[in-house]
Amino acid sequence: MALAEMCKARMAVHRAVANELAAKLQSLGCCEFVKNEGEAKSGAAMTALRVKRRHIDELMSDAKFVQRLLEPYETKKEGSFAKALGDLPAISLKRLAVLADEKRFTSFASKMRETERGLTETRSEISRLRGLAAQAELLGRVKYPLEFFTAGTEGIAGIIYSLPAAEADAFASGVEKELGEMSEFQRIPPGGKDASEIFALLCRRNDFDKLQQIAAQFSASRVEVPKDFKLSAAEEISSLSSKASELEAKERSLLEVLKSSSDEGLSMARTYGDYWSILRDRLEAMETGEPTDDTLIWEFWLPASQLKKVEYAVSEYSEYTEFATIQPGEGEEPPTLLKNPAWSSSVEPLTIMYGTPTYGGVDPTSLMAPFFFLFLGMCFGDAGYGLVLTGILGYMLVKHRLSPTLRKFFILMTVGMVVTVLFGAATGSWFGDSVTAFPLLKGLAPVAKKLQLLDPMNDPMTLLMISLGLGFVQVMFGLAIAFCDNWRSGNKLAAAADQGGWMMFLLGLVLTGCSAAGYLPAPLAFPSKLLACAGALLLVATQGREKKNIAGKLFSGVLSLYNVTGYLGDVLSYSRLLALGLGSAAVGMVINLLANLVSGTQYVGVPLAILIFVLGHSFSIVVNLLGAFIHSLRLQYVEFFGKFYNATGHDFTPLRNSAQYSIIQEESSVN
Repeated sequence: MALAEMCKARMAVHRAVANELAAKLQSLGCCEFVKNEGEAKSGAAMTALRVKRRHIDELMSDAKFVQRLLEPYETKKEGSFAKALGDLPAISLKRLAVLADEKRFTSFASKMRETERGLTETRSEISRLRGLAAQAELLGRVKYPLEFFTAGTEGIAGIIYSLPAAEADAFASGVEKELGEMSEFQRIPPGGKDASEIFALLCRRNDFDKLQQIAAQFSASRVEVPKDFKLSAAEEISSLSSKASELEAKERSLLEVLKSSSDEGLSMARTYGDYWSILRDRLEAMETGEPTDDTLIWEFWLPASQLKKVEYAVSEYSEYTEFATIQPGEGEEPPTLLKNPAWSSSVEPLTIMYGTPTYGGVDPTSLMAPFFFLFLGMCFGDAGYGLVLTGILGYMLVKHRLSPTLRKFFILMTVGMVVTVLFGAATGSWFGDSVTAFPLLKGLAPVAKKLQLLDPMNDPMTLLMISLGLGFVQVMFGLAIAFCDNWRSGNKLAAAADQGGWMMFLLGLVLTGCSAAGYLPAPLAFPSKLLACAGALLLVATQGREKKNIAGKLFSGVLSLYNVTGYLGDVLSYSRLLALGLGSAAVGMVINLLANLVSGTQYVGVPLAILIFVLGHSFSIVVNLLGAFIHSLRLQYVEFFGKFYNATGHDFTPLRNSAQYSIIQEESSVN
């Protein structure tokens, strides 16, 4: 059901043509190589591949390094918006191979590494010099050469202490008493908020220990002086500033080298990196097989529809290859490839976002697409908003070369906005009530009135019943899908008991209620009750079938009827279609009311009203679109998928020519 049939193939290829054949399979883009589990096998063919891949990995590492280094200095920056949309330059693989000058890039990368190393060392030295200069500033009031406080002289040693100002006099007296004229010191009073006083002391070297003992008595803290300092503080500051200026000039020179090299280097790194990433992917695929000295044995999955193309590509190397389709191993599950018609393929990203369908199971893409489009239109619910976004999205689709996934998403949103226009016209919502709120637009009111079928602002119950009715239809549809899937897979009892019973019971209850309310002819009341009773009896008889004794079976069967509340909750969840649709219209009406209120203000009224209208509705579009998308998607994921969808598969990821910074012109065979 909307899943491509997959087959598995095995091929033995001689090492002489292995790379060429792998390149052809890569250009086809339809073969997912199966990695051999277990210990890595060795052989001459495999060893050569690994050596080559390591070399490519080194080149890729250089390319990433160059990008990381030069991107901050790029001058010819591509439009980030266009890049985010996937609007990349197109180039052929052959052209990439011609451009990829390995020797030139290796030399360039080596030069960039040297430049970065020089820049790092220069900045580190500048930082060190600035730190020393900051220390020299602190020592700026010391009158003695700083060499006394580092190495000293043969007979003289120096030291600098910091201690609380309250103890400074006592400390000075202690030094004079103990050392007398054999010492000399400079007192530096506290500066600013600093409550400590600095002492720069000189003494005979053999009195140095005695000086330290005196300092210990007053809890004085030693101020370290860098060993590089030999001159006075002022001279050191001047010298350090001069050296830092020279290094800053060198830094500017190195930065200029990076800036001047950035555009050329980034172009090489991105272009060559794309080519090498393609080669790396190919080599990794080639390494998946069983090797011998001269051959590689590959296994891969491919869509059955692409088998002839692969056989034709392999036939050109028939003298060097053996190719055959094989049966999957026991318990081996093929990868899943979605295959949907054009009208619903745009919804595939939503399916994959929830989870990949199990191979052989149900693909819900086409099944949920009509519901999602309808619900998105109902939740957004404003024709004016829909027209604006249809124009923007249409422009994006025409103007930009979007990536496949993004193109699908834009198409999905465009279809949703078309439905929004239709539903908004049916409910009379054009930028809220703008066609009646503004005199300038009242000429359009008769046209809008003719298109209007519902008035949810004055008659919300009608739209509520429509929303709940759609919810009931989708819930029943989900049960019907599960019924068909179980029946097709041979589990007919589960189909009849688990889905058939609930479908009969729920449909009977709804028809009975509609008959009682007068929505259906009275003669249908009795058949509806019979249908509900038959469904209830079937559920009671089968829902406890896994229990061992009769009492347990009966009790579980009766208890299962309580699950009707779960289905009721599922259906009631669809009331959000009314709530969100009314929310969009109400917000639009409030914005129009505010614009009308200020429009009569003299001089600034009209510009201010236009500003409120534009900004207000822009905000409303963003907020309501987000809510509409999320809630429409939630109804699919929770209320719908929960009835039947089994998302335990894994994506089909074929080897293909894919690049990050360019679009490879050779188109893949598999979309």
